[in-house]
Amino acid sequence: MPSYQVNDDTYGRSGSYNNYGYGGGSDNTVMMKDRYDRPPAYNGRDSNSGTNRKRENGHSRSKSSVVQAPLSTDSEEYERGHWGSKAEFILSCIGYSVGIGNVWRFPYLAYQNGGGAFLVPYFILLLLVGKPMYYMETALGQFARLSPLQIWRCAPIATGVGVGMIILSTIVAIYYNVIMAYSIIYVGASFRGISEDLPWSYCGEWWGADENCVTRSNLTEEQKLTIVLPRCNAYRTENCSSLQSSPEQFWEKYILGIGPGLTEFGDLNGFKYDLPMALALSWVVVFLCLMKGVKSSGKVVYFTATFPYLVLIALLVRGVTLPGATEGLYYLFVPEWSRLLDPIVWRKAAEQMFFSLGLSWGGLIMFGSYNKFHNKIHIDAAIVSSLDFITSIISSCVVFSVLGYLSQQTGIDIKDVAKGGQGLAFVAYPEALASLPLPWLWSILFFLMLFFLGLDSEFALLETSLTALYDGFPALRKHKVKMTALGCISCFLLGLPCVSSNGQYVLDLMDTYGAGFAVLWIALWEVVAIMWIYGYKNFSKDIALMIGSEPMMLTKICWVALCPIILIVILGMALYFWEQPTYSGTIPYPEWAHWIGWGLVGLSAVQVPLWAAIMSMVYCCKRKVSKVASPSKLWGPGDAQVRKAIFEEQNGIAPRKQVYGGYDNQAISAY
Repeated sequence: MPSYQVNDDTYGRSGSYNNYGYGGGSDNTVMMKDRYDRPPAYNGRDSNSGTNRKRENGHSRSKSSVVQAPLSTDSEEYERGHWGSKAEFILSCIGYSVGIGNVWRFPYLAYQNGGGAFLVPYFILLLLVGKPMYYMETALGQFARLSPLQIWRCAPIATGVGVGMIILSTIVAIYYNVIMAYSIIYVGASFRGISEDLPWSYCGEWWGADENCVTRSNLTEEQKLTIVLPRCNAYRTENCSSLQSSPEQFWEKYILGIGPGLTEFGDLNGFKYDLPMALALSWVVVFLCLMKGVKSSGKVVYFTATFPYLVLIALLVRGVTLPGATEGLYYLFVPEWSRLLDPIVWRKAAEQMFFSLGLSWGGLIMFGSYNKFHNKIHIDAAIVSSLDFITSIISSCVVFSVLGYLSQQTGIDIKDVAKGGQGLAFVAYPEALASLPLPWLWSILFFLMLFFLGLDSEFALLETSLTALYDGFPALRKHKVKMTALGCISCFLLGLPCVSSNGQYVLDLMDTYGAGFAVLWIALWEVVAIMWIYGYKNFSKDIALMIGSEPMMLTKICWVALCPIILIVILGMALYFWEQPTYSGTIPYPEWAHWIGWGLVGLSAVQVPLWAAIMSMVYCCKRKVSKVASPSKLWGPGDAQVRKAIFEEQNGIAPRKQVYGGYDNQAISAY
């Protein structure tokens, strides 16, 4: 990465710069210099900067230097933190984007929505929406070096987008660790397989199996016909079955201790001791990895982001060599072309693409903000977003090859073996693992893989909220360990309802409502605010300032037109085809539960119009209401060295061969 020294004639770029609001030769030079010679988040330091002035080239300056910025960004990075290397950033982004959803959500959606026909719209949306927005978010964070909350200094009217991102990340962080807690319990149970069969491979009284428990290896022909029917319960008594496979009962009775459902408000139906303990252990691991911010998590990802790939590749090699694997791969890849005309397939593909890449959650902006200013972010964004898709394909091959094997072994059609959501990761896949040689080893590796996949995503979700606090209140950076501990403890306490007997219903509601519509809504206004309010031309010039060239024309077209149009269509379809969710398709939720769910949606979605109104009133009181859609005076490059060089060029202090002459972002020069 280039390093720009202000007294060196070899900057690497030439021209004259007339931007950034430094206004050379005015009475405000000293004040504006003092404001802009530091990163935006640290305005107000150096109380003595206005003293001991002297004149040079007609401009005020201090005795010691032209500006108060340090000769390097070391002091800034020491306070804010930064990646130890480029590899840490890439691995962290991989760990964030490649999560549990790649293993259990993508394969099921591909099967449910036409196999290869699902991959077609997913790939198209990835190219037109996913990759451009991934590039946009990481570049935005790298340019300003701010959290998703403070980044909206570029367009104050869109402050609510940042607030909504923080709320979204916090909601998901609360329940995401619960899924990791499930993995911890499965890892512990897998060790029993060293001396005996895996516990879910048989109906064991010690873990709570009842008379309806059956093992697939001993099914009669009649049972094979009935076990594929929906479960009988208080709400469904016809055309159903009371039989349960041993992995399904192990999941519900031993892991979850699941209750009858949500009835009375506040009734969680008690707790099992092991799930809260596993959740606490999971949060302890998160705390230990995050207690020093990216300086500690950046080192952890060397293992947590690479280990899952080793396991996936090992499982892939083993899976595709199993008898019946080709049947599973057939169902995955052979397309049902008629499904391409189904709008639901496109909506599901879009939702999965957003959830998989982590767009509009704030994590990508946060990760980018810890980059070096001149990092070639366009290359990094292309690599990580492509690797996410490749990982989803690998995971799908792994899952469906073993499901094809399971279908052949049991004689049950593969469409009845595969189950969606957590059922794929915690019911169908454990059952397939029990049929492999050395099943305990494969089970331990698989559930450790799930845990580490979730751990990387949890890093980003929690650090997004913490970074917003640190950038808003820089003094808190001195207390990162205490703040991280406070965040982990708070999320642990808020997540306890999710590990109660009725916790699975609570988690399902939080996942369906809290992380569904809201992220599409936030994404829409995010791209509108950056490309239409701040302006795609200004944003393109900001990128050119970092990497030396503007984005391709196709990328700009995607940003300006295709992304907002596609998001509007997807959001409209999601609302039009909306149906009240039920648990496992059979157990309905009470009306008050749906109201709570919509409350979670509103909690983040309402921030966009609310803060637009608040900021408009604030600027109205300042008699500058027209400026609410313009960058504030604190907006600009987050690198102190770049800010210093720009100021010197504007005021005629820089060497003759100038650096940033081609950068004429009028949105900034307006100030």
